[in-house]
Amino acid sequence: MASFKLSAVLKGHNSDVRAVLHPDPSFALTASRDGSTKVWKQTSQSPPAYEADELSSGNQFKTCLAYLPPSKEYADGLVLTAGQDTLIEARQPSTTADQNADAMMVGHSNQVCSLDVSERGDFIVSGSWDNTAKVWGVGKWEVELDLPDHTATVWAALAYDRETIVTGCADRAIRVFTTGGKQLVSFDGRDVVRALAKVEGHPTGAQIANGNLRGELHGHESFIYSLAVLPSGEIVSSGEDRSIRVWKETECVQVITLPAISVWSVAASPNGDIIAGSSDKMARIFTREQERQADAATIAEFDESVQSSALPKQQVGDVNTTDLPGPDFLTRKSGTKEGQTAIIKDTNGQPTVYQWSMSQQTWVKVGQLVDSAASSNKVMYNGQEYDYVFDVDIEDGKPPLKLPYNATQNPYDAATKFLQDNELPISYLEETANFVIKNSQGAQLGQQSQSGGADPWGTENRYRPGEVAQSSYKPPEAQETAARSTLPQKDYLSIVLGKPSAAMGQITKLNASSNAPLSQSELDALSQLASALDRHNFQAKPSMQSSVVEPALTPLLKMIATWEPLKTRLAGLDLFRFAAAATSEFPVPGDDSLTYLFMNQIFEDAVLRENYKLAMVGYRCFANLMYGSDTGRVVTQVYTDNIIQHLAAGAQIITAKKDVSFAVAHATLSLNTAVLVSSEKTDQSEQQALKLIEVLVMVLDACPDVNHAGSNPLAQSTEGAYRTLVALGTLVVRFKGNEDIKKAARSMYKVDDVLADLKEKKYNDEPRFKRASGEISRLLK
Repeated sequence: MASFKLSAVLKGHNSDVRAVLHPDPSFALTASRDGSTKVWKQTSQSPPAYEADELSSGNQFKTCLAYLPPSKEYADGLVLTAGQDTLIEARQPSTTADQNADAMMVGHSNQVCSLDVSERGDFIVSGSWDNTAKVWGVGKWEVELDLPDHTATVWAALAYDRETIVTGCADRAIRVFTTGGKQLVSFDGRDVVRALAKVEGHPTGAQIANGNLRGELHGHESFIYSLAVLPSGEIVSSGEDRSIRVWKETECVQVITLPAISVWSVAASPNGDIIAGSSDKMARIFTREQERQADAATIAEFDESVQSSALPKQQVGDVNTTDLPGPDFLTRKSGTKEGQTAIIKDTNGQPTVYQWSMSQQTWVKVGQLVDSAASSNKVMYNGQEYDYVFDVDIEDGKPPLKLPYNATQNPYDAATKFLQDNELPISYLEETANFVIKNSQGAQLGQQSQSGGADPWGTENRYRPGEVAQSSYKPPEAQETAARSTLPQKDYLSIVLGKPSAAMGQITKLNASSNAPLSQSELDALSQLASALDRHNFQAKPSMQSSVVEPALTPLLKMIATWEPLKTRLAGLDLFRFAAAATSEFPVPGDDSLTYLFMNQIFEDAVLRENYKLAMVGYRCFANLMYGSDTGRVVTQVYTDNIIQHLAAGAQIITAKKDVSFAVAHATLSLNTAVLVSSEKTDQSEQQALKLIEVLVMVLDACPDVNHAGSNPLAQSTEGAYRTLVALGTLVVRFKGNEDIKKAARSMYKVDDVLADLKEKKYNDEPRFKRASGEISRLLK
């Protein structure tokens, strides 16, 4: 069978292309870390050419795609996109980014990382960083059921057939469910499971129902991110080793090397072509049919980009570059299998990497070996020079943190300092250090360091938590770092995860069926606010003028107070909390109608049990009001007792639901309330402090054991527990002279026992917990 060759290059994204589909030869779909989804329509057939229309855009990463085939209602089908903003959008391919989505599915509480559609197009299955897989009804666009028992990120979700769903998880399990939600079997995937594909009639005779291992495909040299199946039954895979691999039965029949480190996604077209999205901001289509191949100039440009790629020695293993064979090796020796690697010393003396092509029966140049990315061009960061300043994506919705590193440093020391400086879990240490080790070993040829952050791999070296690189590096004995004072917390925190325009889309959709619909002028005011909030820089200090928020405040409060059923109020609450975090002087209505926010039904026990996410967004509203402005703090101070009561009600939900986003929202509001209560030392504030301490102890006492050996640190995030602990410590420090509070903390609420329990549960393995607990203990003695 003929080999795959380049057919077309799809350029237009500003960051990694994370997901691709080629559902019909006439068009392709791509989704990117730049927040956009594009539809690429074929404009010529030979050579193939495509033009892009932007289907959707936003500030947060898009990570997965699915396609709902054409139906009576949607003649062109529907494109499903999802990612960092936790929403799943359904759009017709002919729409554009400025139009409303045909449907918006709300239910996940963290990044959505996998999507699939059933063969009949009657249901959708999704997987998320929130440790859940959900089944959604097409047409209803609501969650029909959750698939149970996942304990980490659900990286892969597969609608296997009409009755069966399969999921792959960061806890290493592959789980098989009925479409009714019953788990049939669970078996060990032997590592983090990142991709699933259905292979019909495979010669191994594999059956999904029993989970028995029937075969292994060996060849990839790093993480495998994506799988697809060609109409021929061949399997296609892609991963972190720059390659797409085509497998016939259990044999690799072709390796396609790309000029990028990460090949994030592959998909098959009905005509047998392959599309791949990669970390060099491009998608590429490959074909076996000569009439669909790219023109000679495009193919030559692609080949040159592969050949000029730099490969770090770390990636290819232990190589003695002084004893390499010369160019004559390539004519003297033949390879024995597809993708076999040989390193020779080229005519210019440069160590050069070649791969064997079985179809061409020749060695193909795929890059040049380099020692290190460090150069004489240092990068300035915080007034100091470094060899590298890496971008680290550690929290959704926020810009990357900077990790400075010099080649002479111990990687574990640099990683430890980074985690402690940013108050991040020490459970990230191994993967952070391995990331530094891996990405400080090589660079693109001729690349110079750039101001604003060295990036020896272009955009490739951005760290993504949970994608753990392996390394042979042996860390030194752990050393105690100098203690730093953590308490009391003085600054208020905000929660701005999400997208204001997404909330506005929901408001528009729900308004038509609302019991108290908004007028067109009210919708226009809200739309203008959402647009302004989309442009606002939430990483800077609140700066939006109250005049921007004021026209929208009345309709916002109208939704929050009157819309039924209660779940429809979520969209209004969501837009409100963005406005609260952005505005430097929040406009307080003269009629005290903000009371509706604080006295809302969403915190009642029955509602909490049925729809706790309403309360979660309510917590974010309160927290952001405290964060954003003095006027917001004045308002919340009046209702502090109500807020503490709401926190007490939510404390029970944290244990029951085990939802990381809910726990962080609850903890952030607890921390901001502790800062607010501590701002005055009055009889009232002392009583409020006692009530809040009771809530905080309740939450900390229910914290589960920490499993530091888990595959995905985000799946067992300790951030909620840490913010709760800091809230407790803030109150203890600020009221340290009050013997009644100290006595109550020790005797009534048994804080010492709670701290000992946290240590027993391994929270003190993180230096930040150990430091905060130690400060609290010393103050109580």
